[in-house]
Amino acid sequence: MTQTATPPTPGHEADDDTWDAVVVGAGPGGLTCAAYLAANGKRVLVLEANQVVGGSTQVFRRAGNKFEFDVGTHYVGECGPGGRMQTALSGLALTERIKWLRQRPEGHCQVMIPGTTFQTPTGWDTYLERLIAAFPSEEAGLRRCVRIMRIIAAGEQPRLRLYHLLRWGIRPITKLMDACGLSADAQAVILAENGDYTWPPYRTPTAMHAGFLHHYLQAGAYYPRGGGQVIGAHLTDVISTHGGRVRTKARVERILIEDGRAVGVRLADGEEIRAEVVVSAADFKKTWADLVGDEHLTRRLRRRLNDLEMTLPMFAVYVALDVDLRERGTPPLAWVWPTNDVDGYYREVEAGRCPDQMPVGISCPTAKDPEGTHSAPAGYSTLELVSWAPKDHEFWNVSDDPSDGASYGRDERYLQLKEQLTQRVLDTAELMIPDIRERMVFCEASTPITQERFTSTSDGSCYGIAPLIKNLGPFRPRVTTHIPGLFLAGGSTEHMFGINATIWGGMGTASAVLGRDLVAEVRDGAVFVDEADLTPITDDFDPLLASKPGSVIRRAARRRPRATA
Repeated sequence: MTQTATPPTPGHEADDDTWDAVVVGAGPGGLTCAAYLAANGKRVLVLEANQVVGGSTQVFRRAGNKFEFDVGTHYVGECGPGGRMQTALSGLALTERIKWLRQRPEGHCQVMIPGTTFQTPTGWDTYLERLIAAFPSEEAGLRRCVRIMRIIAAGEQPRLRLYHLLRWGIRPITKLMDACGLSADAQAVILAENGDYTWPPYRTPTAMHAGFLHHYLQAGAYYPRGGGQVIGAHLTDVISTHGGRVRTKARVERILIEDGRAVGVRLADGEEIRAEVVVSAADFKKTWADLVGDEHLTRRLRRRLNDLEMTLPMFAVYVALDVDLRERGTPPLAWVWPTNDVDGYYREVEAGRCPDQMPVGISCPTAKDPEGTHSAPAGYSTLELVSWAPKDHEFWNVSDDPSDGASYGRDERYLQLKEQLTQRVLDTAELMIPDIRERMVFCEASTPITQERFTSTSDGSCYGIAPLIKNLGPFRPRVTTHIPGLFLAGGSTEHMFGINATIWGGMGTASAVLGRDLVAEVRDGAVFVDEADLTPITDDFDPLLASKPGSVIRRAARRRPRATA
């Protein structure tokens, strides 16, 4: 795209007319829904409270744009030919604009627990072989455990699937592993990547964890060339080139309901925008409690909201090193556990405590995308180190709502806790990168309060409502609602959470709005966008600049030089 300067923001006069659809929230689900609606002739307005679109797929830059970090795009499954990601993007003519890089087929994620290092491969057969090689004395139990998970998740042996789903699928994954006689170490390896949904194993249905494993085992893990921001940038381009508009720094205060029907939204500054359809891609709990309001809820929905649990929030540390980790063979993705007690850590966090030893997911964008990112100059590396921490405002010494602009960034207790947890995360990261502190030239941390402030999520959760049986399958919230004209998108809907799922779900919400099966149409070859109508891509394309309508990036981005042949 030719994006060297931000175009002036149009005035609000254009919003006085009724839109066909208003989408609240510009995460991947909301943007995908809006893009499909715009590509099918609907006049769409997207409203985003933040100054950057993309939700958890966005990036941020530091040190004079020297370093770029992904907020939440670490690795994504089902992105190969025929996968859900390629299907969803193909209907918008974006498969050549958003390219997915396959991550180490021999082992896309390195799992480290005390005494064991394990490379998570592609394929259930190889996965089982590596587990047996790591724990040869537990072969029988491993074969049984993997076989049951595979039948439940992969749909193999369909005559046995319902039996195993009812026998084991709805029970906690720890019950299955205990029944198979697996050791604490073997269980820790199987569970090590569950930080990708931040929920304790003793409360996670086997079907949930098996499905999570299958998401990556079936075809590997991928990362978008150019970093996570390319997703928001190109979806925004589809919307804007097809008669729609994306407005940032536009916080929705209320979804307007008249005569029992959604008719538009009111912004925090009092502006009202009318629409035939409203799609909320905002946080599920806040959509109903804050944007819609109790007076429009059913009795059943009120009860659900009162009992609703959210996945645990993330604590993240963003680090830049003055060394190229690729030269050391450092894996681009890893989960490092300082102990094999996975449930034990979760129990502490659930109780509002943060143990001295924290598990850490390690993501290295400069290794995942060595040529196409803005992440760091040559000879440097960037890392995103993620763990999870207590959600309670009291723990962080925060009294007001962060999304309403509560002041906490200079609070002594808050800063002290932030520093303590940062050092604990670095302690764990040292188990894989021993000299991380010596080579560190930049370090910044993000707390659950940060997440809540920038994304307006309940409890600072990244993954929405908890994956309990009562929130899965037929019990998960539908994209249609009891209020005519109001639809939902995002990670707490029937389509599940994660980048792939929310993009797929955005397509599903657009299907519901249009009353058509867009998935079937796209799989039959339908493409609703002529790529020639999209903004041309040039060498100065900056996905972050393209994702900030109405904002100005003051410094030019620094790019990593492409490798020469």
